[in-house]
Amino acid sequence: MNSVFVRIADKQYGPLSRPELRSLITKGKFTSSDLVWNDDSEEWGEAGKIGELKSLFNTPAPALAEKKILAVGGGKGGVGKTIITASLGVGLAALGYDVILVDADFGGANLHTAMGLLEPEYTFLDYYTLNRESLDDIVLSTPIQNLKMISGACGTLGMANPKYSQKLRLIKELRTLNADFIILDLGAGSSFTVIDFFLAVDQGMLVMSPEPTSVQETFDFLKICLMRKIHRTFKDEPDILSILELDSLENLNQLSLPVENLASKLNDFNKEAGSILESILEEFKPSLILNMIMEPDEIKEGMALRTAAAELLSIDLDYAGYVEYDESIRDSVKELRPFILSDPKSKASRSLAKIITIKLLQNRGFQSLRKKLQLRRAIKNSAPNYPSAKDRASDIICSVKCFYWDDCEFRDGGYPCKVRHLESVFHK
Repeated sequence: MNSVFVRIADKQYGPLSRPELRSLITKGKFTSSDLVWNDDSEEWGEAGKIGELKSLFNTPAPALAEKKILAVGGGKGGVGKTIITASLGVGLAALGYDVILVDADFGGANLHTAMGLLEPEYTFLDYYTLNRESLDDIVLSTPIQNLKMISGACGTLGMANPKYSQKLRLIKELRTLNADFIILDLGAGSSFTVIDFFLAVDQGMLVMSPEPTSVQETFDFLKICLMRKIHRTFKDEPDILSILELDSLENLNQLSLPVENLASKLNDFNKEAGSILESILEEFKPSLILNMIMEPDEIKEGMALRTAAAELLSIDLDYAGYVEYDESIRDSVKELRPFILSDPKSKASRSLAKIITIKLLQNRGFQSLRKKLQLRRAIKNSAPNYPSAKDRASDIICSVKCFYWDDCEFRDGGYPCKVRHLESVFHK
């Protein structure tokens, strides 16, 4: 029970996350006698009598290291979300954590190719068509110890727009999997499917490149995420939505005033609703990874976005760090290997190691240095066990039976596929 609907003074709000509920409890705005909707019993019940929520009234907030489900998004395509996701998974697994990568891009999945799995045995399609009974049944092994994945693959195009309840159900089911970290690779763009997954997990991570278009789209992504969260929370309160200028879903990207001003107007109208909005703003703390840094000055783009998010959206964006541009990443993509495996000592790998040890695992000082050295040694030991592209070259034959044949400009039937990221179902 990580996201719930609540009833306070006969008015319904939500879904609210556990941290948001805890914030309201701390302020005295939500008590154990207030009501919470229980999905299992399908009825309202007192919060203090629901076992999973009792701890909220007497337990301090968990540290970031305890968070389990992460989502990697960012709006713009081509900024490296998938290869960052793959390398994050490899790095955490190398340190001994059980990790499951999940391809949540239902409209164009490709995480499996970044992991070198050209033909996944099972995908989300098998689960949603009941070919496999549970998520456990479609979890695939990878060449890396402690690292597994769930593939979206081709064939899931019809699932590109699941209902809101289906998204929450999927996140709830993912929590039942046996893993320390579950990392979702989200699709590009700012569709409600992408946004809702980003909001439903424990920690959202944005990947942005320093180009102006990426900076703008990342800010817009943040803005839509926040407005979507607020709209869902107050969806049954039209007067409140009107004050917040969120009368319809179509204007979520518009913002005539800084959020701080809107919050002030709402607080004057309804202090209870104002407290709920304040809790949302306090607890919405996504992280930012700036990718493909070529010049030192480009590092400032991360701080610039953090400042804009604070001034205009009233949210605390955590600048987790940056990954330097590295030619080895291009080579690793061609070889279908996470870049952290190709060269653990490369600039990009060292940058990502710092993000993993300091931001995700919250190590500091000597402990951080020790973890980074441990990570480098573990990656070095894992790399030889990972299959190379050369081992797979003869297995991929260009054919009319390929899912991408009609849209591919490199068609050369009967010969090895020239495009390594395309999945073929035809073997010689």
